Amino acid sequence: MRFLYSILYTCGFLILLPYFLIVGLVRGKYLSTVWQRFGNISQRSHVPSIWIHAVSVGEFLACRTLIEKIKGLLPEVPLFVSTTTITGQELAKQVLPGSTFYFPFDWAWTVRKVLLRIRPRIIVVLETEIWPNFLWSAESSGIPTMLINGRLSDRSMRRYSRVKKWLPHFTESWMQTEKDAEKMKSLGANRVFISGNLKYDVQPAIASNELSNLLATWKDGSLLWIAGSTMPGEEPLVLEAFQALKREHALKLLIAPRHPNRFSEVARLMEREGFKYASRSLWNAQTMNNDVLLLDTIGELAGAYEFADVVLIGGTLLEKGGGHNPIEPAFFGKPVVSGIHFSNFRHVFQDFQRNNAIFVTDDLLTDMRQLLDSPDKRKVIGANARSLVEQNAGTSQRILKEVLRLIDDSSAPAKIFR
Repeated sequence: MRFLYSILYTCGFLILLPYFLIVGLVRGKYLSTVWQRFGNISQRSHVPSIWIHAVSVGEFLACRTLIEKIKGLLPEVPLFVSTTTITGQELAKQVLPGSTFYFPFDWAWTVRKVLLRIRPRIIVVLETEIWPNFLWSAESSGIPTMLINGRLSDRSMRRYSRVKKWLPHFTESWMQTEKDAEKMKSLGANRVFISGNLKYDVQPAIASNELSNLLATWKDGSLLWIAGSTMPGEEPLVLEAFQALKREHALKLLIAPRHPNRFSEVARLMEREGFKYASRSLWNAQTMNNDVLLLDTIGELAGAYEFADVVLIGGTLLEKGGGHNPIEPAFFGKPVVSGIHFSNFRHVFQDFQRNNAIFVTDDLLTDMRQLLDSPDKRKVIGANARSLVEQNAGTSQRILKEVLRLIDDSSAPAKIFR
């Protein structure tokens, strides 16, 4: 089965290679990561280490508290973080300079190169990244793998169910909910547990002094609507609603596209529609009085939420989006607005809905008007959101305990370093 999977993976890689080459040349994407993804990382460890894999920004932010706890308790143990996306890598580098790299392509030889370089005693993976050769290589090397904050969307479940007879499994799987745990068990996993959601423990980075001063000066007593992590097709809907609402309220809009490669696209959209906007990267006195701010930087959105009066969660207005995590603005006690499409975080949104901690809308203009007209309603929703985050905190401490247990129980590097 391993040989067949490797053949199929290689075929898929070769079929997609022209696309990635074209996108890499045109957008400057992917090519910078390729060398590391073939296992050629510069990081080295001469003693057993801890390897944490967090695909992108959201996963890294979710495990940041856990990372800080591990570093505090085990300062002598090298800790490495891999990511798949460029944005995730850039954020990880800010926190762990010199200890981050891109996750290898899923061939046994590329994975083994990384294992030999960083000598992991345990590998911790966030949110159900099932790469067969990666898991098989770790198992054959005696290295325990721990899935944390695990979740399985309906789409992922359908895909994995087709090949569940051949799927390798993590040593332990710690899932967000009972439903996620049942799904993982149905795929054949044995050691499956429920831990809660690490993202409730996230403590968003506080805005830098520069960003704080910028937002305070720019906001200047107006209400601030932040549309965070917007996806293609959502910005026109947001801008249309904002144009109507700013006639009724002293209102400003901060818009933050989910993907950095869309910053210029959204800027062109606003120019085409006649919006005068400022951009974070080119902030100057001439644009500071404009009503729209394009947040075209990485890693600053979470801190900006502290200045919001209302927050729209991107990826929820159109069916293809799937939604993004509402916990970061809730941490600051901000009233959160969402569209009806949040399948990627369904159980989190359902928690919010049950606790009157989110405003779900299928009529953005009408419902935003209702919230802006009612300071009391905004206050109640924001307070409920903050309370929900506080009630669900503590997952990182539970996970930390289990990580330490596996480390203590493991003689992980024994096989691979013979």
